[in-house]
Amino acid sequence: MGSDMQLTLFGATGNTGSRTLAQALAAGHQVTAVVRGAHTLSEHPRLRVIVADPMDPAQITAAVDGADAVLDTIGARESGPTSVCTDAALSITKAMTSTDARRLVLISNSAGVAGPGDDWSTRFVVKPLILRRLLRHSLTDMAAAERVVRDSALDWTIVRAPQLTDNRAKGSYRKAVDRNVTFGIRMSREDLATCLLDLAADPASIGKHIHLG
Repeated sequence: MGSDMQLTLFGATGNTGSRTLAQALAAGHQVTAVVRGAHTLSEHPRLRVIVADPMDPAQITAAVDGADAVLDTIGARESGPTSVCTDAALSITKAMTSTDARRLVLISNSAGVAGPGDDWSTRFVVKPLILRRLLRHSLTDMAAAERVVRDSALDWTIVRAPQLTDNRAKGSYRKAVDRNVTFGIRMSREDLATCLLDLAADPASIGKHIHLG
């Protein structure tokens, strides 16, 4: 895979998904965007929009069928208990398993994973004592979604992003495989979108947790 991929994008109208969509089209990829209902996505010759419930595998099977890569950028918007990420992962993996689609890239979060690569303060104070409490509901949901993806037989990559900003792209990003990025505190959604497209075309990232910073 590389240029001119057939991509299916979930969460295309979200903060990260919309940037991923724009970059994918600009790069020449064919994109199928799955949206729940009314939307403001502009028409584009390489864009196909499918209105469907992403939590219902039967409704999204046609959207993932034939995709070179499926990008799951769905995230919870509420601050309380949620299972949005988990439910979406369950539905998407089930739909993909029923087709010939194999490649899945899932957005997750590095805040709940304290370990190698982190500086002392982040590993033993910030993540376990502060972030896990502040973000406990979303982190629990993302951890469950990760398990769903890992338990699938798909060619998955889990992308653990830091705090995301709406700043302009740097045009570069730092990444580490199966370990945190030292001082990887935040990055722009534009750079995250670039990374997602890079990873979708990178077979070396299959079966890996890619940490960004």
